[in-house]
Amino acid sequence: MRLAILYSSVLLCLSSAAHSQLLPEQPGTGLLLPQVTERLERTTQSLAQQKLLQQQQLLEQQRLAEALALKANLADPLTALPEVLPIVNVQGQVRWTEVRVEQGFRAVEREWLLLVSDTEWQQLQQRWPRLREYTQQQQDLAAIGLLMITLKVPEELDSAAALDREFQQTLTKLAGRNHLYQPQQASTTTTTAAVTSLQTHMCQLPVTLGMIDTAIAEALPALTPETERLQISQQHFLPEDISRSYGHGTAVAGVLAAKHPQITPLLANLHLYSASAFYPSNEFQQSATLAHILSALNWLVSQNVTVVNMSLTGPANPVLAATIRQLAKRDIILVAAAGNGGPAAAPLYPAAYEEVLAVTAVDAQLQLYRWANQGDYVEFAAHGVKVNTLAVSGEVSPQSGTSMATPVVSAAVGCLRAQYPHWSATQIRQHLRLQARDLGEPGQDKQFGYGVISAPLKADLQ
Repeated sequence: MRLAILYSSVLLCLSSAAHSQLLPEQPGTGLLLPQVTERLERTTQSLAQQKLLQQQQLLEQQRLAEALALKANLADPLTALPEVLPIVNVQGQVRWTEVRVEQGFRAVEREWLLLVSDTEWQQLQQRWPRLREYTQQQQDLAAIGLLMITLKVPEELDSAAALDREFQQTLTKLAGRNHLYQPQQASTTTTTAAVTSLQTHMCQLPVTLGMIDTAIAEALPALTPETERLQISQQHFLPEDISRSYGHGTAVAGVLAAKHPQITPLLANLHLYSASAFYPSNEFQQSATLAHILSALNWLVSQNVTVVNMSLTGPANPVLAATIRQLAKRDIILVAAAGNGGPAAAPLYPAAYEEVLAVTAVDAQLQLYRWANQGDYVEFAAHGVKVNTLAVSGEVSPQSGTSMATPVVSAAVGCLRAQYPHWSATQIRQHLRLQARDLGEPGQDKQFGYGVISAPLKADLQ
């Protein structure tokens, strides 16, 4: 009995203390029951809202964890392709064969490229006459100022180690596989959530840009050329009898230039030079050989294009590296996607080359795109999540990826080139670093680089 009375007394004290915290008693007045009830209701509602918010946060974390687990278990599109894949023309004839090579990348079977001067090529042939037996094609990349030699080596020489033994470590300093590169395929968003769209152009100046990508569906009304607003000069670098891909290039062009009620194009006045170099490896994956990419770069340089958008990735390659160094000497700026391999992925190229501006993607809340590559080579970030752009059908399709962010930085570089035609690539990079909105750690970091570039460009920033 005593214990029950003591327990009741404790409860009464606790209840009184709780009420005194909820409703401090005012001098000269007593506590009114309606006031107590109102305060209790507000407190209950507040606690319920906090609990609901915590549940939503936990649910969102659970969804993200499930998405990351799913991503980790999904087959890499490159890994999902067969070890050996014949690429056939429209008549069903094999034109070349894709194979898996070192580090899981892909290349044209037994093809190696040399990028040399005419004098160097003559010297190599004099030293090793059998190189003539392996020579499949010789192409003068006159605008770049080098020869591209395509070698088809026998199976026993189809490795860097074998070539080193055969040619006394001379050839591999100049040669690389005819690797395959893939556009950083933008993922179509099926959600009904609101999509962030640009509200203004990067600049109003007439800008010239180049891009290497899939073909553009330039017959779409949203991409119809207009005098003093949009011109598209498109050149195809695949053999005429090979099927072309259109989706990715059309999406990138849509971000840059589409005229559509749901799209604010980055550039109000654009001459776009489109170099089409990609073919479908399967229904979902497009590829371009390094040889076709180099031919495309040579054409763009011959058209006096000095800013090139490359929303594509692949392996490091000495031939690609030599080409980029050659272009950098001429102050030609390449802007490339950092890649959609995820935060733990290895660096991808050409973005990871020092001379190239590597771009990652953020969403409307300036949060990093969850599948974006990270690393010291990332230089800038830009909006690349749920971006309104064009599908091949002409419909507007919100898409995500570092591919969608790359043209934002390309547009900014193009505007600076138009505003200050005598600025060097170094000056333009310095200006963009001043313009960027710093995120993450101060200065350059592995996630956001120097920060986010967005429209409109502050061209007078010093």
